[in-house]
Amino acid sequence: MNKRIGRLGAAFTAAFLILVLNLTYLQFLGAQKLAAKPENVRPLLTERRIERGDIISADNVVLARSHADGAGYVRSYPERALAAPITGFYSTKYGRAGLELTYNDYLSGKSKVSSLDGYMKRLLGKDVPGNTITLTLDMRLERAAAQALGTRKGAVVALDPRTGAVLALVSRPSYDPNKIDTDWEALSGGGEGVLVNRVTQGRFVPGSSFKIVSAAAALERGRISPSTTFEAPAQLTVHGGKVTNYEGTSFGEVSFETAFAKSINTVFAQTGVDLGGDKLVAESEQFGFNRDIPFDLPTSMSKLPAAKDMDPLEVAWMAVGQGRIEASPLSMALVGAAVANRGEIRQPYLVARATEHDGTVVFERKPRTWLRPVSEETAEALAAMMEKVVDEGTGGAARINGVRVAGKTGTAEVGKGAPHAWFVGFAPADDPTIVVAVIVENAGTGGKVAAPIAKEVMKTWIGKND
Repeated sequence: MNKRIGRLGAAFTAAFLILVLNLTYLQFLGAQKLAAKPENVRPLLTERRIERGDIISADNVVLARSHADGAGYVRSYPERALAAPITGFYSTKYGRAGLELTYNDYLSGKSKVSSLDGYMKRLLGKDVPGNTITLTLDMRLERAAAQALGTRKGAVVALDPRTGAVLALVSRPSYDPNKIDTDWEALSGGGEGVLVNRVTQGRFVPGSSFKIVSAAAALERGRISPSTTFEAPAQLTVHGGKVTNYEGTSFGEVSFETAFAKSINTVFAQTGVDLGGDKLVAESEQFGFNRDIPFDLPTSMSKLPAAKDMDPLEVAWMAVGQGRIEASPLSMALVGAAVANRGEIRQPYLVARATEHDGTVVFERKPRTWLRPVSEETAEALAAMMEKVVDEGTGGAARINGVRVAGKTGTAEVGKGAPHAWFVGFAPADDPTIVVAVIVENAGTGGKVAAPIAKEVMKTWIGKND
């Protein structure tokens, strides 16, 4: 009898210990993992009691705010679809996206408090209001970029090459985050990809805008100079295949800088084959390809194949900007920034600082270097070549009266449908304060479609009128 009681007691003790261990794990070790699960809405319901901080632009336009609603707060977005790719959304049904996700700890007041008032409230178990986050975004420029792109599908991003601060970020089509709960099925199930931030997560064939990287690889390794001459036939035979110029044009003998200005494929194919896949891929990776971009919003990696997986024909086409290359508009803006900032890429950022409800600064961004893909001498040579693109070549539609503009067009063939139109450029070319990357999907040539959009953005920033 005593043995049975002893066994039963041991069983209860073991069960109790298992229960204690499981609760300990759930409360401490596993709490963070469980809270992060998308299907777990309990943290969102709990956060509803907290007045989330505002999201505001650099020029003090409110992009997201909280309003009292019964027992808690609800989120609203005054700029609606214009700022949705930046703010994202906050929903007790469908979770968070954009800055509402990546800066949730600041916005919900979970980050470390600095003020005495906040500290005392947390000590007493009271909810602490969330932090306001101030962006680098300039809404005047944001509206100009959105107006220039219009209703066309694509993206525009502008940044300051000296600091990495993002000045404008437009992705189309977009959505109204105020209606995320009512329109979720249509938004998430539609084929337009409205919930995708095309600037940071879209990946597209870059076309001839990639020739900035190809030219950098050739110049940096001393294989050629801007004045080196090439034969530029209408088509070039490589490894049993062909590389052709746009519209089958033959250019005769030209300099490398002229080939860049007129975007001559057969010259860049020769350059790519001469460099070889190893050097071309290595230089591309120095510009940020095959790397995760550190940024305040989720990003998709810009990719290209390994050199060992390409034959000479694919290497030739890669130097042209075609083939198995995928680049985000943010990635291509950083390529332009490397040239504009004398060979140095600053880490891009969108959030400038976070402040508590009493104005105490709890976080402030300081510019920092991310990559140095080319020397200052190479960057200067590339900048001069990019100026020639706008002055004498395919980028004439980006010219601004009284301002020196540098750029590179891209017309990316994508199989069925019209090509993607690209433009990457900066201004003023002699002292750059803005870099712009534009893509318009299935819209035609970069010179006719994307360059005028970039012009409007740069002109707005510089404050010049034709």
